[in-house]
Amino acid sequence: MSRSAHSLVPNYGIHWFRRDLRVAGNEALKWNWKQNDGRVVGLFCFDKDFLGRSDFSINRFQLFIHTLLELQKELRELGSDLLVLDIGPFSAFPDLLKKLNAKPNLITWCRDYEPFARSRDQKAFELFVEYGIECKDFRDHLLIEPEELSKDDGTGYQVYSPFSRKWLEVFQTKEVQSRLKNIKNANNFLEERLRGKISKNLFKLNWEDVLKSHNLYPDILKQYDVENSKKVTVEIPPAGSLNAFLKLKEFKNSLKDYGSHRDFPASQATSGLSLYLKNGSITIPQVIELLKLKPYKKKQSSQDIFFSELIWREFYYHILYRHPYVEAGCFLKHFDKIKWPNNKKYFEAWKMGTTGFPIVDAGMRELNSTGWMHNRVRMIVASFLTKDLLIDWRWGEKYFMEKLLDGDLAPNNGGWQWAASTGCDPQPYFRIFNPWLQSKKFDLKGEYIYKFIPELKNVDANKLHEPILKHKIYPEPIVDHGTQRLTAIHMYEQAKNYA
Repeated sequence: MSRSAHSLVPNYGIHWFRRDLRVAGNEALKWNWKQNDGRVVGLFCFDKDFLGRSDFSINRFQLFIHTLLELQKELRELGSDLLVLDIGPFSAFPDLLKKLNAKPNLITWCRDYEPFARSRDQKAFELFVEYGIECKDFRDHLLIEPEELSKDDGTGYQVYSPFSRKWLEVFQTKEVQSRLKNIKNANNFLEERLRGKISKNLFKLNWEDVLKSHNLYPDILKQYDVENSKKVTVEIPPAGSLNAFLKLKEFKNSLKDYGSHRDFPASQATSGLSLYLKNGSITIPQVIELLKLKPYKKKQSSQDIFFSELIWREFYYHILYRHPYVEAGCFLKHFDKIKWPNNKKYFEAWKMGTTGFPIVDAGMRELNSTGWMHNRVRMIVASFLTKDLLIDWRWGEKYFMEKLLDGDLAPNNGGWQWAASTGCDPQPYFRIFNPWLQSKKFDLKGEYIYKFIPELKNVDANKLHEPILKHKIYPEPIVDHGTQRLTAIHMYEQAKNYA
């Protein structure tokens, strides 16, 4: 390419999308846009190593594809574009740079906190320095990052209550409040888009302007969508930032009932936002701004209770960041000594929802048929797997990741270790959920159970919260809760004493 041809391409930037799949409120994209006067294009790389994980979910992948398609559509409407490559970043970027009329002067991305991602991003910095390209990463997935929240001795918090107090203290600083004020523009932008107003000239560059040829890369995103759609087993919910914003607005209208209804699975009073937070279709700051969440001292209102759940989410990310070994092992390391019986027949019954415990079976059938499970029921089935069936929590964690549309390493791992009493600030191992009492307390009339276990429709609701014997179709309980409870406590005490 001649010098004159190179000069036709002005300075421009590439934004490397990962878990920030939106335009509104994307500070890295915005900064790149400002530095290059609107000349920014987007890039996403499918990493085959990540897609080949043993806990890969075909259903969650389809939701991710739909999210990328929505992002691509949005960028094109705004004057930019998203190029999706079917190779990992360390093959994609060197290959791409050979096919550009001129290399970008800037590459931006948003930070990720999982061990895999942190290692990848350090290599990315080294790669771009080698190519002489400026690169910069930004906060996005967390409102308050681990380095910003430490105890007086510099270590991280391991108990939720002091963590949340410190988190709310940092939340009230000028720096954080300034970012929250700025995020209002992102929500206003989405409101305008919902009304059909599109800033067609927001961006001033697309991939055709910088690639040497227009046919260098196939449109693999649509290809993935078509091929993957034949394999999905659940209904895929609407994807993308606009649908995430609509979900948030819908939840705002029912937030007042969250505190009193959130634990009852039949009421479906939870936000459902985890689907969108995982991929960055929407962010914690956007949620806080639209819902007008305020710091609290005692959780009294529905707003306070919901705010505390968002802080739990950040807590588990901080734990994973500071203690990456929890990805594969117990946070409380002495519990790695537990000798789990791991009865495979019990595990299959748990997965299929045929344990003879209706509240557990309803939860697992909801998971298998919808890719979703109510949060209260997640706790019940996790406790049941580990402390009634005596199966390693990692088996359940992996199965959740295979099935959940909102499967997310940090909160999933944290939730499982909490239920299994192996994590930070966990449920004490001797306090074991009684599935019969949980069922009676949170699904007294059996509305949730009847929905997912139709063969019990003729069983009186009062009988759902005790062993159902001699039913024509539904199985009898595969274990006795009282007996298993004592065995579980003994297992934990043995491991604790061994340490």
